[in-house]
Amino acid sequence: MKTLFAGLAFLIAGQCFADTSLIRIDGSPHAKMQNVGLNEVTITGGFWRDRQEVNRKVSLQVLWERATNEKDGYALKNFQIAAGLKQGKHQGVAWEDAWVYKWIEAACYVYASTGDQTLLRRMDSIVPIIAGAQEDDGYLATQVTAGRFTQRWIQPDNHELYNMGHLFAAAAVHHRFTGKTELVDVANRAASFCLQQFKEHADVMWEYPLNPSIIMGAVELYRATGNQDALDLARHIVNLRGSTYKGNANFPNWGRPPWGPIDNYQGGRDLYQNFIPLRREKEVVGHAVFFTYLYAGATDVYMETGDKSLLVALERLWADLTEKKMYITGGVSPVHKGSVTRSFVEGERQVCRWEPIHEGITTPYDLPNHNAYNETCGMVGNMMWNWRMLQATGDARYAEIMELSWYNSILSGVELDGAQWSYTNPLRWHGKEHELWSHDYHERHVPGLRHICCPTNVLRHVAAYQGYLFSTSEDTLWLHHYADCDASLKTLGLKLKETTNYPWDGKIQLTIQDAPDRALALKLRIPAWANKASIQVNGKSMSLATKPGSYAKVAREWKAGDTIELNLEMKTRLLAGHPRTEQFRNQVAVKRGPVVYCLESNDVKGDVAFEQIAMDAGAMFEPEFRSDLLGGVTVLKTTAKAMPDPEKAIVGQYVDITDQRMESVNVELIPYYSWNNREEPKMSVWLPLAR
Repeated sequence: MKTLFAGLAFLIAGQCFADTSLIRIDGSPHAKMQNVGLNEVTITGGFWRDRQEVNRKVSLQVLWERATNEKDGYALKNFQIAAGLKQGKHQGVAWEDAWVYKWIEAACYVYASTGDQTLLRRMDSIVPIIAGAQEDDGYLATQVTAGRFTQRWIQPDNHELYNMGHLFAAAAVHHRFTGKTELVDVANRAASFCLQQFKEHADVMWEYPLNPSIIMGAVELYRATGNQDALDLARHIVNLRGSTYKGNANFPNWGRPPWGPIDNYQGGRDLYQNFIPLRREKEVVGHAVFFTYLYAGATDVYMETGDKSLLVALERLWADLTEKKMYITGGVSPVHKGSVTRSFVEGERQVCRWEPIHEGITTPYDLPNHNAYNETCGMVGNMMWNWRMLQATGDARYAEIMELSWYNSILSGVELDGAQWSYTNPLRWHGKEHELWSHDYHERHVPGLRHICCPTNVLRHVAAYQGYLFSTSEDTLWLHHYADCDASLKTLGLKLKETTNYPWDGKIQLTIQDAPDRALALKLRIPAWANKASIQVNGKSMSLATKPGSYAKVAREWKAGDTIELNLEMKTRLLAGHPRTEQFRNQVAVKRGPVVYCLESNDVKGDVAFEQIAMDAGAMFEPEFRSDLLGGVTVLKTTAKAMPDPEKAIVGQYVDITDQRMESVNVELIPYYSWNNREEPKMSVWLPLAR
């Protein structure tokens, strides 16, 4: 068993706590690699420096002001009411508490990098209020204590365990980064309380939690403190998921169809993956945040326990998601509302009309564009799951999905100025008259009574981006992602500087500043999109037998002044989807390096309707970096074709194209993440192929 505070060391008062890793897995016996501390890597310039500065200076401040504003944010006031410091009743959504917890987590990440004393004082002002809101037995949920709901455990979507899950995560990082114990003491009491509830009230708790953030949070709390109750809680929830159904004679291995007997059936649903035990599940269905958080948490449990049955299931589910149900941007919640299709009998599929799904996945190869839901939190969850799978296995395909999510779906959920956010991220937009099939329009907003989870989710992960760049294993440094940074890696005794203009340029240069007197290996990820890659060490080319989508290994005894240069071909590509995905058959998307592009109507030159634009299969693209546009982006200039004018229909909406020639038209494509930052233009990722 881990010892309390294992691997931690205090610094002088007011300084960052020594163990500042994003997710500490160095004590996890079944992880392929371990993280590096957030204070061991500093992003120094380029793309991610710009985004972290906006995140720190604008987003962190806006979300603090809103959370503490009694008129608009309510989040902190709910804790004050629960603690008996103010009068009133809980306001906002049932998951409002998580706003405060995720803000603390983000503030800890920024504090770990900067030592910002203002953030420390703000956290110090909140923690006693949170502690005061905790009930004597360890329960902590202001939506109940402050009177929104009359009692505990009325229904899973009251989100008591979701909020406590984010408490656990925030408390773990707060303890590591500040050395203080008040918040982690609150979390440990809550974890022990929750475990006791599951053991003593199985007739109620079998259906909890709806959103399983508590699994990741509990494992992280265990890693930070050694609290065995926290790990037991996480493991219990993973094992309980879907286990209450005992089967029936007709369908022993699946859930109950509507006409089947109800013996031993307790009502679990695909919406939150409580229909089939995780280890037996073959398909990804349900709410995108629920399944990505469940799978990420189960991966954490695997890394602690070595339960291979979990890893086998997770790899199977990952393949199902990425091959049949994921957008080109990394989005994983196609539908706002729909019905699941299932294989109750092997080889046969059936629509489950009784099983409504919202904000997630219902069926393979169904990826709508104009009414895609793609909640930002689901994309963050996809990245979190792949990060853990990468740490558990060392397989570069998981880093590939992380990169896809970061550059194309997570950043699309926050405005470039960092002051507004969106929940919904469609891949086609018809302008101001667009009708979206959900209540969460793609209008930019700030959180308040609603819309609180995605802003804080983006906030905390952008604040910690440097923690995703590297990992270490014995005498090996893994380079997963590329950014301008300085790294001082304590476990390896290695210091280096990385210089790059990634993602706009594929040249990455590493300069060794200090190294130990022994051989070390550098494993540099060659992305799957980089068909051509080369490596030079001290100006001399080395043979590269590595295939795209894997790690290239360079091993030697390094000296100060050594240089490694990796060059990745940044070719612009036209990508087509699976032919079974009707929504973009005979259409193409444009991708350069890790960045997916889109066309906005204000970048179509000449008197041509946006809807007329089609892409020639042989189109040539001219990249041009524009520092004055959208915070600095590389645009792609090309010549497209203009299809016949849809206004010249001969019958209804149908246009005769028999003898019509397609005119050429100049267009510029911009990165998808940056769309809708210039008023509200029309937009599309997928464009028809010109005939």
